[in-house]
Amino acid sequence: MSVEIPGLDRDLRILTEALELWSGRDDSKPQPGVRQSANTAVDCIDRMLAALHQVRAELVSEVRAIDASSLARATALLARLRAERTS
Repeated sequence: MSVEIPGLDRDLRILTEALELWSGRDDSKPQPGVRQSANTAVDCIDRMLAALHQVRAELVSEVRAIDASSLARATALLARLRAERTS
């Protein structure tokens, strides 16, 4: 698994800018650009969540594989120790 998540830094930067624009809005007048920033923020969040879910799935798979390997080694070691005790 790669530590770098493609596009996450870019999306985080875009999200930050969009949220800053949105948080500085003036609700007393129309601001289509500000409204669009909300859409941009939601789109970034959706992409980031998808990327994070993918990384999570990969990590869980890798952890399970490592755990299975560790369990197999421990089981083999215990079997060897039991065999040595009985002989």
